[in-house]
Amino acid sequence: MSTDLFSADVVTNLDEIRKMLDSSFLKDKIFAMKAVMAIVSTGQDAAVFFPDVVKNVITPSIELKKMVYMFLTHYAEVKQELALLSINSFQKDLADKNPLVRGLALRAMSSIRIRVIVPIVTMALKEKVNDSSPYVRKIAAFAVSKLYVLDHEQKDNMIELVIKLLNDRSTMVLGAAVAAFVEVCPERYDIIDNVFRRLMAALIDMDEWGQIYTLNLLTRYCRTQFEDPNNKIEPDAFDDKRFYSDDEEEGNDSDNEE
Repeated sequence: MSTDLFSADVVTNLDEIRKMLDSSFLKDKIFAMKAVMAIVSTGQDAAVFFPDVVKNVITPSIELKKMVYMFLTHYAEVKQELALLSINSFQKDLADKNPLVRGLALRAMSSIRIRVIVPIVTMALKEKVNDSSPYVRKIAAFAVSKLYVLDHEQKDNMIELVIKLLNDRSTMVLGAAVAAFVEVCPERYDIIDNVFRRLMAALIDMDEWGQIYTLNLLTRYCRTQFEDPNNKIEPDAFDDKRFYSDDEEEGNDSDNEE
């Protein structure tokens, strides 16, 4: 097979790609998955490889696992029954020692837009918002938004997770937590009451994306929850106020007449 992943030979040799996906050599599987993802990137339908790709969801290779997860999430809605077969593998990876693997599994699981797995994803999120890795907790914050969009009935559960994430000590997590708050419950300013100062202090250490979300949220919070100081000053207050009192002015006028 040609080494050029976008060549006509790669696109037409579908049987050879299948054989390489079923190979016992990791090098062949990685090359085959790169070829499959190249086909996907050109806009062609690669769903025909779904059964062959699912077999490789259990692999020690991070590089291969990333591509497999990307493929599964891309075609999960088209091949729902086969996608459900990979859920057990995702759940196993959620307990992996490597935080990168746990994050990949959570991201992939939450990206599969199938309502049947909503309870499973919800349970995974409740566990991973307490993960030891801030990277995994950040992925969990993103997943909260995805799950809420998929099923609005989970709002109460998602609000609990948002509150937990907004109290996270890592600035890596806070930016994503604010984004989740804006998506799930933007009207719940009472939640921000307890974390306002924390967000203000952490703002400088957030990434640019998190800073934009947080600044927008804090601006809206201040405008709606703080009293406008201008409302306490009457427009004509300074016009009516004189430097001297009326009595003093009258006394000065009488002295001048004398």
